[in-house]
Amino acid sequence: MTKNELEELIELQNDSEFLKKSYNDLRKRYVNQYIAIKDKDVIVHHKDINIVLKKLKEKRLNPANILIEFLHPKDMVLIL
Repeated sequence: MTKNELEELIELQNDSEFLKKSYNDLRKRYVNQYIAIKDKDVIVHHKDINIVLKKLKEKRLNPANILIEFLHPKDMVLIL
């Protein structure tokens, strides 16, 4: 693993921790939307994942290196 790859993994972990801590607040703001988080900040949000991906590419960001999450309504239950 290269130094750059390790740094990207650490950034994703930090963004994941931010999402976990801020999930309820983020869900209030972005319910039923996909959010893209980078550096502990929501940089793109939309209800359509294709638009989120397009906006990330316009910003010259690789979606594979960005935390993307769909924020479901509070009362929604998923059965997997």
